[in-house]
Amino acid sequence: MTFFPEINVEKTKANAKRKLREYPRWRRVANDVDGQKITATYTFEPRQAHGNPSKPVERLAITRIDAESELEAIEYAINNLLNPTHRRILYEKYLYAGKRYDFEIYNDLYLSEASFYIELSDALLSFAEQYRNGSLLVKK
Repeated sequence: MTFFPEINVEKTKANAKRKLREYPRWRRVANDVDGQKITATYTFEPRQAHGNPSKPVERLAITRIDAESELEAIEYAINNLLNPTHRRILYEKYLYAGKRYDFEIYNDLYLSEASFYIELSDALLSFAEQYRNGSLLVKK
């Protein structure tokens, strides 16, 4: 029995990429400014009696809390990567608000193209291990 289970590297990296690509969407959901749902006729949906929030408002609040939790989990995993180059690569490639091309990132980091993709691969695996105690890892 090994101390560390063998993982399927390609599927684990795919899981990490998928999760990191969700980050901008989670940010939009968490910072959604439309507090009240507007109907097709541009009227606000009525609230329930006694000022209780309606179901759509309730769902919006729960969705925002879930989005904030997801953002925190992604940011926590990246913050806990030991290699600062891995943190920067993941931030620049997946979390940065503007579009950055790979060649821009590896030129800024003074890496060759081959070195960049090796570092990116390692960064994705490290992220998968850190995110929610390894929930993105795919075991063989």
